[in-house]
Amino acid sequence: MEKLNKDIQIDRYVTGKLDDAELWEFKQEMEKNPRLAKEVELRSSIYKSIADKQKLNLRISLKAISAKYQVTRLTIHSWKVQAIAAGIAVFLLVGAGLLTSVFNRSNPDQLFESYYHPESSLLSVRSGSFSDNTSLNLGMLSYDQGQYEESIEIFKTIPDNVVARLYCGFAYMNVKNYEAAINEFDYVVAHGDNLFIDQASWFRGLSFLADNKISTAKSIFTNIASQDGAYHIKATELLEELKNK
Repeated sequence: MEKLNKDIQIDRYVTGKLDDAELWEFKQEMEKNPRLAKEVELRSSIYKSIADKQKLNLRISLKAISAKYQVTRLTIHSWKVQAIAAGIAVFLLVGAGLLTSVFNRSNPDQLFESYYHPESSLLSVRSGSFSDNTSLNLGMLSYDQGQYEESIEIFKTIPDNVVARLYCGFAYMNVKNYEAAINEFDYVVAHGDNLFIDQASWFRGLSFLADNKISTAKSIFTNIASQDGAYHIKATELLEELKNK
């Protein structure tokens, strides 16, 4: 049973489905367990290979449909053929998990709302290493209560604490001060703590997206998608939707 649970955890990590507290604990465990880290790396490579093959097969299938029915050249009299071809294409896209790319969100704000999920402070509560930091805990308490401006002021009193800077960035995002949020996430990324870089990079990209700085956001998401971190699948999906923007 324990092995099965660990396999599920690995799958959820690789597919970007761990919540904040789970992600923290799992990354801590990887830091201490090289064997687990190697298994995660292997699983990520396998999933990436499968995804690449699915995309290739999808492109081949769609090209075949287009060549066979010449959908773009059909006249009004061939509406039945158009409907059939379109139905097949949609079916293939759904099967490949790419339907959201067809019905692309019309603007960056909609994309941001789709991918942005505010973080809770469970990370600090579940981590014993921060339990003796009164300012951090007070800041987290204010953050959890939705008192974001107050939490920002508290986090600012401990500027060298990487967790405080991370959650200060989250608080700034909640009050829509994306430029200030980016500054906090820059600090976390530059700090180099592997436990927080994934989160800081992802939310940094989302902050640029919300601030309508599309090219910079794309660059960040491209970097995330090229690695095997916790957000690489989400970054890949978001890049697909940003392709024509």
